[in-house]
Amino acid sequence: MSIPPDSVQAVSSGEPSGSLHNRIAAFLAAHTTLTLATVGVDGAPAAAAVFYAHDSKLDLYFLSEERTEHGRNLLADARIAGTIHADGQDWRGIRGVQVRGRARRAAGTELARAAAVYGRRFSFVAASLAGSGSPGVLAGPLARARFWVLQPTWFRLIDNTVRFGFKEEWVLNERE
Repeated sequence: MSIPPDSVQAVSSGEPSGSLHNRIAAFLAAHTTLTLATVGVDGAPAAAAVFYAHDSKLDLYFLSEERTEHGRNLLADARIAGTIHADGQDWRGIRGVQVRGRARRAAGTELARAAAVYGRRFSFVAASLAGSGSPGVLAGPLARARFWVLQPTWFRLIDNTVRFGFKEEWVLNERE
C-alpha cells in the first residue's frame, strides 16, 4: 500500500536540501540497528536485524555471513528494504527511517572504507580487524562475517514529533 502524496511533506529527487540530508544523517548516527528485509529465491520475504555504520554519502555498512538467510538472499537478489527506529516509542513521538536500495559484499577500496567506517563506530570490530593482520578481514568470533554495503535509492524520514504522520522522502539518483 502506498502513502497518498498529500501525506508526504517533501519529495526530493537527486540531491536533497542540506537539511533533509543532515536530518537523515543525524538519525542514522543516533541509532545502530537496521531491520533488513530481503527476498529469497522462492519469493519468501525475510527480515534480520543488523548493526550498521554509515558514511557521509549515507551508504550503510553492515557485517554478516554469506550463509545466513539474508546473506544468501542478497547474493541472489541485491534489493533490500529496511527500517531504523527506537524501541518503545509512544505513537506521538515515533521517529524513524525507512530505506530501500541494493546491498552487496564490499570489495577492493569499498572494503577498506567499510572496515574503517564500521570500525570507528564499533570498537570491538576495530579490535577484531587489528587482530587479523589483513585489511577488511576479521579475527576471532567474527572471522566468517563479511562487510556489506547498502546503497540507498530511497529514504523516508518519519517524525511524529513534528506532527502526526509527518514524512519526508528522498529518491536518490542511481549510483554506480
